[in-house]
Amino acid sequence: MAGALLASLVRGTPQRWAGLYDPGRFGSAVQSAPTFLKAQWDTGKHFVKDRLDTFADGTMGPVRDLRPGEGTVVRAGGKPCAVHRDDQGELHAVSAVCTHLGCVLAFNNAERTWECPCHGSRFGVDGEVVQGPALRPLERQDPGEL
Repeated sequence: MAGALLASLVRGTPQRWAGLYDPGRFGSAVQSAPTFLKAQWDTGKHFVKDRLDTFADGTMGPVRDLRPGEGTVVRAGGKPCAVHRDDQGELHAVSAVCTHLGCVLAFNNAERTWECPCHGSRFGVDGEVVQGPALRPLERQDPGEL
């Protein structure tokens, strides 16, 4: 589509449907405003709610109750901390704040990854980036301080 559109514009014979792809069209911005605003609301809601959840026992309960393969976000030293118990029973901890824009991560038990509910970044249990938009890994924490 893009190739056909560009070729017709170069030749000076625009297609009937060219207006659909015009970035300056007003109607699409007005029509998409509710969806855009809802997405922004959901991001803001996660940003606040996830921080409040870590004040209690953690997002999935206290660290002592974690079974092998599970993870939770708790507050350690006043900051959200992502804690995972591996299959051997050892704890691993990293910062629970996404390095992209600062949302608090959630643990995906099925994939065993830390995931950002705001923009979709994914991190391994060791804090390494699995999928962006985040580019930097999570800061490692000492699980002995929990």
